[in-house]
Amino acid sequence: MKDLIFDLCTLSGVSGSEYSVSGYCADYLKRYTDDVSVDYNNNVIAVLGNINADRTILLDAHLDRIGLIVTQITDDGFLKVAKIGGVDLRTCLDSAVIVHGKEDVKGVICCMPPHLSDGNEDKAPKPENLTIDLGLPAEKVKEFVSLGDTVSFYKQPKELINNRVTATALDNRAGVASLLKVAELLDGKDVSYKVIILLSCQEETYQTGAKTAPFGFDIDECVAVDVSFAAQPEISGMYSNIKLGKGPMLCISPIIDKPMYNRFKELCEQNDINYQVEVCAGRTGTNADCIAIIKSGVRTMLVSVPEKNMHTQAEIVSLDDVLDTAKVISEYIISGGVDYEL
Repeated sequence: MKDLIFDLCTLSGVSGSEYSVSGYCADYLKRYTDDVSVDYNNNVIAVLGNINADRTILLDAHLDRIGLIVTQITDDGFLKVAKIGGVDLRTCLDSAVIVHGKEDVKGVICCMPPHLSDGNEDKAPKPENLTIDLGLPAEKVKEFVSLGDTVSFYKQPKELINNRVTATALDNRAGVASLLKVAELLDGKDVSYKVIILLSCQEETYQTGAKTAPFGFDIDECVAVDVSFAAQPEISGMYSNIKLGKGPMLCISPIIDKPMYNRFKELCEQNDINYQVEVCAGRTGTNADCIAIIKSGVRTMLVSVPEKNMHTQAEIVSLDDVLDTAKVISEYIISGGVDYEL
């Protein structure tokens, strides 16, 4: 699991440019099914399980990541950029980045030295003030970089103690890893579902993949997988009780199918899988919101991996939680899910 997550988190795949990560995931899923495709939006779609079953379940996790886009190349060779998705501007200054141009070029977001600062630079920068230095003269920059090229944050994933890892893009490569593990756990099993794994594009911008790809199928149920907030300093309320290593978060909200939620809780308790409860009074802020209202509606469940420092270059998850997410989803499918006729 650690190696899989590290591989996923070193791939680019900023929203709208998911080519590298979608290709990796498609190749990975070919270990378990011949029916794997990548559509023109970069959604990865794999069909497995009992393809002749009466019921179809969709498993969704978004594979895109937040990043930046080049808006200007200055006369002296610096890059001006804008946000793609919910980039936390507080964490940007002095970050290492990769500009995905004709070739990948590493750079650094400029930061005023404290010796020269008057204090105004201590605040989060405005988006228009983000500037990338590639260490190259302007004419060389223009050979590699064009307007509209995407930029991803660069950081080598690291293993921490207590089976935890830190990396950029764990939102939502942790969720992707869990569904790749589901494919492994279901391999060779006799199940009563046709299973569609959708690794969807552009969740961080417009949820494009989750809004479009499911229209190609008649889906009865969906399990969406994402990350959500774990306890850390300054967090209060419900999320102050969510701990890393204590299991996936089972969401209950108006849009979540309550029989599915209850079945997931039951399966966790029967199989000694740790779980935690996330209560959302309205929207969940995930692909579950739009998949639940596809066509005439889809019974939907949301399972989330607890994460610290979301949308930064130092996101942290527990490998145990990622694996337990895969286990409970697999148990749901193997057990036959919910009998709605009872």
